[in-house]
Amino acid sequence: MAFRRWVLALVVLAGACGDEPRRRPPVGGDGGVDAGAALRDASFPDVPPVDGGVCMDAVDVVFVLDVSSSMNFVLEELEDDVQQVVDAATALAPDPHFGFLGFVDNHAFAANGSLEGGRVHTSAATLQAAFREFLSTYTSPNRNPGDGPSGPTTQNPICEENALDAIHAAATEFPWRESATRVIIVATDDTFLIAPDNYGDRDGDGDWTSTDFPREGNYPARRGYAETVTAVQEARARVFAFTRLTAPDVFSRCGTGRRLGWSQITEGWSAPYQGAEPIPSATDGQNFDLAAVQAGRLSLAATINEVVVESYCQPPLF
Repeated sequence: MAFRRWVLALVVLAGACGDEPRRRPPVGGDGGVDAGAALRDASFPDVPPVDGGVCMDAVDVVFVLDVSSSMNFVLEELEDDVQQVVDAATALAPDPHFGFLGFVDNHAFAANGSLEGGRVHTSAATLQAAFREFLSTYTSPNRNPGDGPSGPTTQNPICEENALDAIHAAATEFPWRESATRVIIVATDDTFLIAPDNYGDRDGDGDWTSTDFPREGNYPARRGYAETVTAVQEARARVFAFTRLTAPDVFSRCGTGRRLGWSQITEGWSAPYQGAEPIPSATDGQNFDLAAVQAGRLSLAATINEVVVESYCQPPLF
């Protein structure tokens, strides 16, 4: 994957510096880049151009972020550094569009952007304001975004978070532009449940009305795994995720119960989900180590910039 990113970055830069159309790199029998062919012919003359001419894609990026109480560091880092992401996207193509969708047991789009009823952000300033608002309104009091700012607090009775519904919404409800390179950035520290399970049913007994801590509530999972992957593929988007590659130590684990074992938090991200390919690889994306971000060893902004460059004018390989 590292070699593939290097080759694709060279293709993008070569296309940006001359009049030759950007072309798809040759692929091998396993669907990956044919490294030998790439080195033999950096211009890939035997492969048709992406659109029959010079690529003029716009850039659309949607952040799909777990905003539960353990994820404050992601919102804080993005608030500090998202200007770098906006600047890098603008260097690729003018007028990049961004979206932000926060999730816990349900989800909501940030609606303070400048276009499309607030869902589309065209500046770092509105994204920064959205990250601050979600941090103070949802992350700190442990409130579900879909409940709005007056919803109940401490409303997260199990550790798993509803990433599937949020990713599906990003794929199907964000106003993607027809000519845009489309990237979905996901950050979460756990796996997810699938319909018809309920995130508000802490003990899985079919009842979600208990009010003692951790308070239950009716937060059904509405999407399945395959339909979520299909929605992303049909949107011609890539998912790049920041998740845990191993379970946290006992002192860092969430304080409520969970439906699935701790060893399963990688499923769907860096490991198969019930035998199915992980979401990032199924959408021609990649998964990164969230713990490295938290420890300061991996920069969110720099990594996001890299994957947007990788994706630019390169339709997903699925």
